[in-house]
Amino acid sequence: MSPWFDRQKVAPPESAASVHYVSAAIAIDASPRRVWDFIKPPENSVLIDPEIVRGFRAPGAEGPGEIQVFISVRDGVERVTAVEVIEEIPNELAVTRVLGDADPASRGRTSIRADDGGSTVLAHGHYFTLPAGSEGQFHQYERHYKSFCRQYVERVKAFLEQPKPDAAADDSM
Repeated sequence: MSPWFDRQKVAPPESAASVHYVSAAIAIDASPRRVWDFIKPPENSVLIDPEIVRGFRAPGAEGPGEIQVFISVRDGVERVTAVEVIEEIPNELAVTRVLGDADPASRGRTSIRADDGGSTVLAHGHYFTLPAGSEGQFHQYERHYKSFCRQYVERVKAFLEQPKPDAAADDSM
């Protein structure tokens, strides 16, 4: 194989900035397996994020090293984002990073666990550092990332808990 196609691990640059973490969690009336089977395939991202118009897995590894590609349209501009799965425990945990992100510490963390009441707790979080010169804007960054995390878990819950079509209603048509 050509050395141009050999995948090299890239170590994140050392950063003196402190890393922050925000997250949101929600109980979903579904099994952990059903939640995982919904959020894991990138093709389902179009059902979670209204800006995403297509999601797919790039050829290659599944699990750690997997690359998921998302095409989105925001403000009329098409964007392509590639996300690498750094760590994965199937049906429990995924840690990801956006390839080429300006923040070397930026990571997404999604976890799933069953709760005592028969529901599944979905938690989604984001690690980040502040850009140089924006130390006084921590709360705006924190609010932004927390809002994204909250929207994500709420959208997954809304999709998985939507009422199932009534079979009797289908027969009457």
